[in-house]
Amino acid sequence: MLNTSHEISILKDAIKEHGTTNPDGKFSIAYGVLFDKTANTLEALNGTLRAAKRQKKVAFDAELLMMPKDKAVQVILLED
Repeated sequence: MLNTSHEISILKDAIKEHGTTNPDGKFSIAYGVLFDKTANTLEALNGTLRAAKRQKKVAFDAELLMMPKDKAVQVILLED
């Protein structure tokens, strides 16, 4: 069973550690960078991203992010 809240906290930490602050003052990271940085820690990055999006913790402009097609899509952290 996936521990979603733990996975989401890993995701949020990765966005804060490897992302940059956007003009709105929120952390933002390209999906490709996030994918590379979490390859060894998040087994199911897409599942975690979708769960985090449903909980309004992150935002991104796609239903499902795929590499390499969506590597430039920004994932924005909505909540610390």
